[in-house]
Amino acid sequence: MPAQWARDSCTHGGAMEREDRRLEAAVALGIITAAQAAAIRDLAPAGGSVRQDAEAPRAFNAATIAYVIGAITVVVAMGWFLADRWEWLGAGGVLAVAVLYAALFLLVARVLGRQGFQTAAGFAVLLAVLMTPVATVALNELMGWFASARAGGCYYPDFLFWDCRGEEFVVELATALAALVALRFRRFSLLVAPLIAVALRMLFHASDALGRNGAGDATAGWVWVVGASLLAAAAYATDRRQKGDEDFALGLHVAAVIAAVAATTQLLQPYREFRHLMVPCAFVAFAAALTMRRVPWLLLGMGWFVFYLAWLASDVFRESPFFPIVLAALGILVIVATVWVQRNATALMARFGGVTSDGRPRFPGGVPLLLAPALVALLMFSHGRSLDRERQDEMNWQSRRWRMQMAREAAARRAAGDTLPPQPKGRETLRRP
Repeated sequence: MPAQWARDSCTHGGAMEREDRRLEAAVALGIITAAQAAAIRDLAPAGGSVRQDAEAPRAFNAATIAYVIGAITVVVAMGWFLADRWEWLGAGGVLAVAVLYAALFLLVARVLGRQGFQTAAGFAVLLAVLMTPVATVALNELMGWFASARAGGCYYPDFLFWDCRGEEFVVELATALAALVALRFRRFSLLVAPLIAVALRMLFHASDALGRNGAGDATAGWVWVVGASLLAAAAYATDRRQKGDEDFALGLHVAAVIAAVAATTQLLQPYREFRHLMVPCAFVAFAAALTMRRVPWLLLGMGWFVFYLAWLASDVFRESPFFPIVLAALGILVIVATVWVQRNATALMARFGGVTSDGRPRFPGGVPLLLAPALVALLMFSHGRSLDRERQDEMNWQSRRWRMQMAREAAARRAAGDTLPPQPKGRETLRRP
């Protein structure tokens, strides 16, 4: 046996020496750098063999799809079970089941992580985090802190802690805290999803609380602009700092695009002139997609551009026979410009940004430029509030005018004796034409 160990040691030692010579030759030829050669040497443990992962690499493949389907199935099954059996289990039973399943998911994650199935372990941790909202709602029912949405009679109030909104707020904060704790112990990019959902809900709360005067589109729109700007800056900063294979910035980019779409739908009604800004905004989104290598910004730019063209065709130039000709000429110019950009792509990317020498994206202007829309929105916030008040006053005046007109018509009918005979019970009341 010692002789066998000696032969194995000699074999491994000779293999390692040969690999070292090959790496030194590659460094001398300039194929790889010395730092890359050292990183390759670090891959091999003391035994001389590189560890083989038991799990397939994370990508858009069958394994990832299976993980997602499994996680969705578990969430739907648990939600169905708890919603259907809530009254039977009671708040205490639901809390016990949620805590038990969360502990079970964490145990499964630990076992899978030790066996090398890191993606499966990450999904198990995510499922444990998703038990937090159910446990928080059950705990709130037990403690009676806030009015429960399950009790009925809730409406959307003006402030966060009135009626059922307080329970929503606490559930969202508890879920965000659970996701942050999970990220502290396991690097898994999908654990950012609960944080993104909570961030979007907080923007909804803020826009709803500040614009609950009945016509708060302008106020809510500027709040969503602030949120989109902050999320875009956070996504870019994360892109610049994240390391490894986990992509934590993608979800932030998606959330920023969602907030930008919400801001667009809110602002285009009170500010109809802003429709003409959609084309320059679309080109800014295209530039962000190119420099930051992110598809969501490309989709946003395409949506803005197509919406603007549809608005021109259906509203502004609806009766013009020349608009289709101009539009076709514009399409040809876009194709020609695309050919020119492709021919000069290297020079343009070197001049205007793109990927830096360290492989990280670079947006011209960086975080300060991405925060500029938030500054503009804050400056326009008071104007949005006054515009909303004017629209609300106009709506109130129209409502009062309609009620007065209906009252005058009813009085005129009574004076003329034009009343409907009483209808028997159990039948619909017939109206005169």
